[in-house]
Amino acid sequence: MTHLQLLRLGTLLLGAGLVAACSDTGSRSDGISVTLKAQPVGTPHAHDDSHAKHSNPDYVTFRRSDGVKVDLQLGLLNLVPVELQRCEATVAHRLLPLLDALNPVGAAQAHAGHGGEAPEGAVNVVSTEPTGLGTLVASAGTYCGVVVELQPGAAAKHGDGLDTGLEGVSVNVSPCYYPTTAGLSDAEAAAVTEHACIQAKAGAAARRVTLPFAEPVPLGAEDMALEITIATRYEEWFENVDFDALANSAGQQALLVDNIVASLQAHGDDEQLVNLAFALRVNGHEAVCGAAYQGLGNTAQPLRMEGFRFYASKLTLENASGTVPVRLAAKPNGTVYQDAERNLALIGHAQGCDSPARLRNLTLTGSAPRGEYDRLCFELGVPFELNHSDVATAPSPLNVTGMSWSWLSGRVFLRFDAKVPGGDGGGGGHGHGKHEGEDHGGGDGSDGTGTDAELTQNFFVHLGSTGCSNGTGDFGAPPDAACTYPNRPRICLDYAPVAAGNPVIADIAPVIGELDITVNTQDTAPGCMSFPGDPECVTILPQLNLDFALSPNELIPRRDQSLFSVGP
Repeated sequence: MTHLQLLRLGTLLLGAGLVAACSDTGSRSDGISVTLKAQPVGTPHAHDDSHAKHSNPDYVTFRRSDGVKVDLQLGLLNLVPVELQRCEATVAHRLLPLLDALNPVGAAQAHAGHGGEAPEGAVNVVSTEPTGLGTLVASAGTYCGVVVELQPGAAAKHGDGLDTGLEGVSVNVSPCYYPTTAGLSDAEAAAVTEHACIQAKAGAAARRVTLPFAEPVPLGAEDMALEITIATRYEEWFENVDFDALANSAGQQALLVDNIVASLQAHGDDEQLVNLAFALRVNGHEAVCGAAYQGLGNTAQPLRMEGFRFYASKLTLENASGTVPVRLAAKPNGTVYQDAERNLALIGHAQGCDSPARLRNLTLTGSAPRGEYDRLCFELGVPFELNHSDVATAPSPLNVTGMSWSWLSGRVFLRFDAKVPGGDGGGGGHGHGKHEGEDHGGGDGSDGTGTDAELTQNFFVHLGSTGCSNGTGDFGAPPDAACTYPNRPRICLDYAPVAAGNPVIADIAPVIGELDITVNTQDTAPGCMSFPGDPECVTILPQLNLDFALSPNELIPRRDQSLFSVGP
């Protein structure tokens, strides 16, 4: 008998012994019942049960990060649970997948939930209702994730007038897309009617993926059941996908499947989903690249918005019992401005208004320990240990060059760029996309003066750390100690309306409301760029809940921050 034959015989004998052992102990057929369900998740909306739902119940409406509006009229996903993943697998547990492959009975159990109940059917994200995925049976132990599979299936009936079959594929989608809506405001995009509808199927081969839990889940012999929810963030499915080519391109279909896999997020019954929406505004109106607004500053001046973005980090939820971290989830290709590992996100016009692709990141998703919370808190900025990393080698979103001052000074935590009346564009011009003749915010106190052609002077609000030193004056090296003025304010907001679907609003108008935005002190940066002694920062930094050093002997005290609020 050859060595290979002996190895095969030994493996089969070991497999038979393990199967028998599992049968004797009941760990493969009896044990802790783990129920799984899939929950479609879209951008939170108050009054609509946390889903971006159109008034027509037959589809969901949302916008991609590039602003393209999508009506998703069919979104079917055949998602099958395979097993729980132990944190520290024993030899026997590591061999179970091999035994399943060798034993037809074992393989059948693996795809039917290890002897548990069969799933209800395909996940239908358009319904926005949860779908039961069946049950797994687990033995006592500590688990760090769940293994699921996008599996080619049979026909599923969830719609009228569309091919709703899943035979031989794991994904069946039919989006209607509005290509001219990129860069438009939500109101403008809602008025666009020109669109195209396609249908595409993907996932002819099974795709297995392990979804990690935010924290290890211990199961003891006394535990009778566990429920796992798999959030399916369908708004991320079509990021970077070429709609025109999707129906017939294997490459685009593969990208769709990659996005779907990356959009899945698992959490146990001791955790809850945290789904946050953000809105950028100028004087109460949606912040749109190149748009003009009226009534800004203490002299009610016009302003053209050319960029609005900020870093949020160290997100937490708080109640009377204490503080818990929000663990951000990973996001798929094209929406990598949310860093799960570092609990950091770049919100707003992520690449700036002068980028060819005006990408927006206006949602954050994650999880937190289950409970009732009073406040949502985060730092406006980047933690010191990350702030001064090399932008050329840093991961997203720390690699966005438009949000970097220098290696010494670190990142710009908050960046608002605009053009205001007067001047010659001092401080360096910034590209922008124009909405010719567009005017946002008429009737908000403007004196009616100022046309788009007159908005030529730079006005910036750039928040970042100052007083950073490395002892050499070399801006190409990080500081050797903490900066004198870290300028990372802690923002806390009432969580109840956020949890109900209301967005976190960032409106620059109150922050600059006590300043004449058309006047700038000679030989200083245009607007406020956080530097001590800049008179234009006297009323701005305190409204971000920061003390401001006007001079070595004069500290302007902080006030309650006015940038962020929660509202409809």
